[in-house]
Amino acid sequence: MRFLFLGLLSIFCFTTSYAQQTAMLKGVVVETTSKGTISPIGGAIIYWKGTFSAVSSDSNGTFQIALSKLSRQLVVIATGYQTDTIFVNDTNSVKVLLVSKTQLSEALVTYERKSSEVSFIDPWKTTIMNEKELFKAACCNLSESFETNPSVDVAYADALSGTKQLQMLGLSGQYLQVSMEQIPGLRSIASTAGLNTIPGAWINSIQVSKGVGSVVNGSESISGMLNIELHKPDVKDKLLFNAYAGEGGRYELNAVVPNKIGEGFSQSVLAHVNLTSLRMDRNQDGYLDNPLGNQVNLMYRFKIDTKKNWVINGAIQGVSDKRFGGENNFDPSANVDGDTLSPYGIQTLNERVYAFGKVGYVFPRKKYKSVGLQLNYTNQKLSNTYGITNYDAKQNWYYGNLIYQSIINNTNHRFRTGITFSNENTNEAVSIFRLFSNTSQFKRTEQLLGAYFEYTYTWYTKLTVVAGLRADHHNLFGNYFTPRLHLRYALNEDFVLRASAGKGWRTANIFAENSSLLISSRKFNWFNTNLNQAAYGFKPEEAWNYGLNLTYDFKLNYRKGTFSADYYFTQFANRVIVDRDISFDAVLLYQQLAFSSGLQLQLDYSPLRRLDVRIAYRFYDVQSKFIQGWTTDPMLAKHRGFVNLAYQTKSKWAFDFTSNLIGAKRLPKAYAVTSEKQSWSDFSLPFWLFNAQVTKSFKKRVDVYLGCENLFDFKQLNPIINSDKPYSANFDATLIWGPVFGRMIYGGIRWRL
Repeated sequence: MRFLFLGLLSIFCFTTSYAQQTAMLKGVVVETTSKGTISPIGGAIIYWKGTFSAVSSDSNGTFQIALSKLSRQLVVIATGYQTDTIFVNDTNSVKVLLVSKTQLSEALVTYERKSSEVSFIDPWKTTIMNEKELFKAACCNLSESFETNPSVDVAYADALSGTKQLQMLGLSGQYLQVSMEQIPGLRSIASTAGLNTIPGAWINSIQVSKGVGSVVNGSESISGMLNIELHKPDVKDKLLFNAYAGEGGRYELNAVVPNKIGEGFSQSVLAHVNLTSLRMDRNQDGYLDNPLGNQVNLMYRFKIDTKKNWVINGAIQGVSDKRFGGENNFDPSANVDGDTLSPYGIQTLNERVYAFGKVGYVFPRKKYKSVGLQLNYTNQKLSNTYGITNYDAKQNWYYGNLIYQSIINNTNHRFRTGITFSNENTNEAVSIFRLFSNTSQFKRTEQLLGAYFEYTYTWYTKLTVVAGLRADHHNLFGNYFTPRLHLRYALNEDFVLRASAGKGWRTANIFAENSSLLISSRKFNWFNTNLNQAAYGFKPEEAWNYGLNLTYDFKLNYRKGTFSADYYFTQFANRVIVDRDISFDAVLLYQQLAFSSGLQLQLDYSPLRRLDVRIAYRFYDVQSKFIQGWTTDPMLAKHRGFVNLAYQTKSKWAFDFTSNLIGAKRLPKAYAVTSEKQSWSDFSLPFWLFNAQVTKSFKKRVDVYLGCENLFDFKQLNPIINSDKPYSANFDATLIWGPVFGRMIYGGIRWRL
């Protein structure tokens, strides 16, 4: 922590002293195209010969550099162009015309974009998953989009609802900030349920980064960030259509219909419907393997580009998702309120209205200067029944973020600053079997007003320093400061080191983030906490995250490869502990210390042309200070392995194969199991999961795919404790550590116009 503040202080002092220079040279770097027009060159390096004073040109080719007393010779370097040196007299602006090194008629250089790439320039190590990566598997929604990415783990929350949870650095999904086109999106009661409301066919790309993010995006990222970019309305395609059918009786239709009207206005409609209607019980335990139901999901989005430095983006989405599951003979239309003699069943209704808008303005004479406004509105409703336990929740959330960015003297010194406002009303009604005799209400209004400043220093392409600080005032918890620091250093063009340190904090949402535990007969007990106070009587969760990673590009047998190593340590000063070890029929909630240590090694290599190999290993050590002492968190695999093979033929056949090793997980406290067919162990079995898919492309417009998940049909035996007595004190469907359904064959078609 001291290191972080000293770093911020030294950067501030350096910036202040540097800003005192006032004599500046402005310029633009351009080229002449084959059509005779002038085109800007971004990313060019400009420096005074014999000095270390250097800047880079922005996307418009413009730059500013402080005049030097030691040199009058300005050197301009850009990849693919001849280096130019010009003599600068007493002037305040220059125009540099670079000449290409090669003629396109003499050589054609091609580059096959990888399905998953890591930028060497960004200070954050961000993995960009594009459509090619997402198409390797049947990613029906966001929670199913990471089967081929080793950084994000996906696990089932229970054996009945079909809900999947994301994990990063060994921590559950609530510590992972999810944003939609750089605007914070899925949070609070939508942190888990909202993952199913983003169809995979709508997603254009996903950016995955570990550790704390930028202070511009808020203070809630602790383990990492996910940013989802949807298909834009201003694309050339007229239609993107996807149809899917799975062996489990799941059917989906997706459509993205963009429409460009004139030069400045474009719009699109995104539609998704799915249906699961086939009752299946492969393990013969008397319960449906997958929930049944349907979802209707629509979004309208638009973009206005005035061509006069103003750009406006906006979207509105409406979702209705209905599901039911439980015993095979459960009838969702029957009224079983309070009836413990009826078949056990669960019913969930997720209704969501989401809207976002972005307004941006770039100053015409100073392209490095801009101002933007981000707006977000969420109305989320959950209505869930688990046996005779009910959980209903409503969320109204308004969010605004005003961002101003500019430079200090030159583009080597950039900054972003702004203010954030958030207003969230949450109302939860909970009636838990064997706990509350009547429905209990939990209401809170959270208002946050914050300001932030983030400074970025760039030295050539070698060094990047990003230092940020947020100051937030919360109406329930008072003032919080969030410092963050990111460093990037390139030893050479193939070897990059990154380091990060920073704080994150958030409000815990006990029932929404642990709703799967309601599919059991466990009681919820609070320890050393006043339940009647705001936020269930808990203070915000706080944690410091420290990270170090390296990325190395290499060539072996003339083939490119990348090796990366990541290590992140998260130290919680205050974490909500969900203690399932204290008793076999209760959950104890309290706040204590915790830590997470995560190591990942990954190798990407192409041993043959059109064959990509990705191998990864992950180790997690996550412990919390339970009442009984420091103990490893349950339901978490310490060891994970990953292998992905992707091969594409010249005739446009694509073959993808993925294997995941999930190590043993510590299981919560042993149960007083009464069923003769069930036994108990302190740890789950380690197992492998294998997925495969074959895709045939026709004229780059039509893709037909056929795949299989869980190729060798591995299943967790008897995943429900006391399944024959669902209303007894020992019933629990949440001790799920492996798949329930087993092998699943699917197929579909994608069509572009």
